[in-house]
Amino acid sequence: MGGYGQFCAVARALEVVGERWTLLIVRELLMGAASFSDIRRGLPRIPRATLSARLRGLRAAGIVDADYNLTDAGLALAPVVQELARWAVRTDSAALSEDDLDTAALTWDMQRRIDATQLPARTVVLALTFTDRRPADRFFWLHVSPTGVNLCRDDTGAPVDVWLTAPTAEVTRWWIGELSWHDLQDQPGVDLHGDPALRRRIPRWFTRYVFTPEALAASDEIVRESK
Repeated sequence: MGGYGQFCAVARALEVVGERWTLLIVRELLMGAASFSDIRRGLPRIPRATLSARLRGLRAAGIVDADYNLTDAGLALAPVVQELARWAVRTDSAALSEDDLDTAALTWDMQRRIDATQLPARTVVLALTFTDRRPADRFFWLHVSPTGVNLCRDDTGAPVDVWLTAPTAEVTRWWIGELSWHDLQDQPGVDLHGDPALRRRIPRWFTRYVFTPEALAASDEIVRESK
């Protein structure tokens, strides 16, 4: 009785994955989330009760199993998620706004999109300060090394090698591909200082957001070459 009451496949699909947060949970699982807490770190604004309810629905639909793994039906949603991202990148209808800025979600995505092969042999600490956020959401520390990456919201006392201080919007725009690393540093309010050699290498550490315009264009090219 709560469905759309239509035979259309689009309507039937939306009855399963069209609720608020549902496809974003799928996105997190596609990105490697392996636990309830992993999903919440990728979706910091989702209420715990809502996440529990959506996961129950996904399990009932055969999309997620009890161990937070996507089933074949869940993995088949990957192109759906990608095409939604492509639409958002290409249309002004889904332009980035102030309401979309979240430093917890941004830094969590940054820590999981690091190329360990590009990191120095030793542990390096990158301190991030978002100047326009309240104190609880302003300070983050990334401890990176070829053997592991840790995102901290409290200062552990480890020596900082590089500091990036910037408004949230500017770092977000770099992350999603709207700004180059060079352009980011030229934005008002952005300051990067610390070890000069490490500062030059930072862009190589990050593979950046999975749905940058460049990444989406590359996937188009892969599809064309496969035909």
